[in-house]
Amino acid sequence: MIRVLHIFYEMANGGIEHFVMNYYRHIDRSKVQFDFLVSVETSGPFDDEIKSLGGKIYHAYPLKKNPIKNFFDIAHIVQKNGYSIVHRHTGSAFGYYELRAAKRGGAKRLILHAHNNSAGNPLLHYICKWVLPIKCEKLACSRAAGIWLFGQNQSVHLIGNAIECEKFRFSEDVRNAVRAEFSIQNKLVIGHVGRFENQKNHKRLLKIFKQLTTKTSQECVLICVGSGSLKEEVEREAVLLGIREQVLFLGARTDINRLMQIFDVFVLPSLYEGFPIVLVEAQTSGLPCVVSNFVPEECNVSGNVRFCQLESLDEVWAETIIKSSQLPINRDSYAEKMKQAGFDIAKCAEYLCKYYQGAEN
Repeated sequence: MIRVLHIFYEMANGGIEHFVMNYYRHIDRSKVQFDFLVSVETSGPFDDEIKSLGGKIYHAYPLKKNPIKNFFDIAHIVQKNGYSIVHRHTGSAFGYYELRAAKRGGAKRLILHAHNNSAGNPLLHYICKWVLPIKCEKLACSRAAGIWLFGQNQSVHLIGNAIECEKFRFSEDVRNAVRAEFSIQNKLVIGHVGRFENQKNHKRLLKIFKQLTTKTSQECVLICVGSGSLKEEVEREAVLLGIREQVLFLGARTDINRLMQIFDVFVLPSLYEGFPIVLVEAQTSGLPCVVSNFVPEECNVSGNVRFCQLESLDEVWAETIIKSSQLPINRDSYAEKMKQAGFDIAKCAEYLCKYYQGAEN
């Protein structure tokens, strides 16, 4: 059995972490086992599940306390436990830092996996892109993410943000039942799933929603799912905009598949994205989606994704959302379409297993 060490800064409750956990749950663990290394002291929301699946979790010396100690601690963990394959998931070129440490620890296969088409700290990204690169295998969630991290003419393996498509298949019965739970049976429901961090642009989402409420006579509700450092700040913004009673902040949830059923339109005004897994989930549920132009066009798998310029007026966004909500869509047909497009986790996990074994290099 091969043991692969996956490196994150932290195993939080974000899209990249969900991506890896989806694969971990479905990969043949008699052939490939996942272990995890993080550079924070705190535990994560997936720790118990990881351990139940046979994985190990290592906490390197905290990066923010001392980067040099962190580097040598990563190298020590890799060497002590004999890891040959190290897989770093990243949104920026800083990911090369941990791979250099892994190489020092004796890892033979270094994998850098691009998950975004921009970075939270662009200056650090560009510095690291020129200073830190080493020879490694290049993976990406999308062509745009691969070009962003590795450049235009690099050979990059695309690993799809696959999900359990059947789990997200639209059901009218589930829709009616969950809508009744929230008492929103006859409302126009706008949905958003994402961590409350700058990337997801929640304050802009609120402004768009406020404009939407003035554009339609239908009663509207915005449902925001997720946690994060900006959640309380965004909630205060909803109060200032006078829409707090129309916005439901549900926090982190484990039933995203059920919640996707009750939305009428999924909205994602992100500042940057690689290939958001929530957009795969939304399309599999047959939802029309309105997203920013900083979401790669290749994410429009279903044909139901409308792109809005981020600099467009809130009014334009609101009108696009209303038009999208009126599209005649047979929602229960899209789970099959997404499977055929290559987003079924069972097949993708089989491919990744072969990749680690060297059969798909």
